[in-house]
Amino acid sequence: MTDQKLIAGIFNDFLGLYTGKIQTGIRPLIEKYKNHPMLMGLLSNLDEAAKIQAPKAMKEIYSFYKEYRGRDLEDADWKELTEKARQICAGWEENEWVRRIVLEMISLLDSDDAERRRIALEVEKEMEAAEQKMNAA
Repeated sequence: MTDQKLIAGIFNDFLGLYTGKIQTGIRPLIEKYKNHPMLMGLLSNLDEAAKIQAPKAMKEIYSFYKEYRGRDLEDADWKELTEKARQICAGWEENEWVRRIVLEMISLLDSDDAERRRIALEVEKEMEAAEQKMNAA
């Protein structure tokens, strides 16, 4: 599962780099976060990021992510989530940088949801197997 602190660290470090508040380079961040897709997304299309208020967009996107992370997402949640993602992109005039970051966030939410479901299924199978052993005894 996604380490929430890692994502927060990536956002904070990128924001510090972008605004000039931290004195580091791109390469140290890439090494620190081991080419994490979220960091690579933030670093992509910087020409598009320069066209908007990127720190404000980042805050909006991260709030969107926080709203859904760590939850079991049902079909209705996915519909709501994708609609909110669409609204965020539209609110930033379909800026390519914003779209990329929103898609990275959706990807994180999707992989976490899939992993939670896989773990729940494994636990359910283990419980059924234990119950069958108890009934056979």
